[in-house]
Amino acid sequence: MDEERRLLPFAEDALAVITDAAGGTGEELPREKVIEVITADERFDEADAAAALEMLQSRGYVYYVGEYVRITPTDD
Repeated sequence: MDEERRLLPFAEDALAVITDAAGGTGEELPREKVIEVITADERFDEADAAAALEMLQSRGYVYYVGEYVRITPTDD
């Protein structure tokens, strides 16, 4: 995997939570809902959720369309 795209474990876990909530890639969720979904997992507080979301966005795993978060489709 490309070193620049490698995620820390907490961000990988957050991505799994978001992907599950969104029903896979392509579905969009409001940013507020994404933070809510991540923080529903006891491993994350709001700061962790925001940091994970920022890392996911900066590494290309998610992207924003207005106030909505979408998971970047993969070739897998």
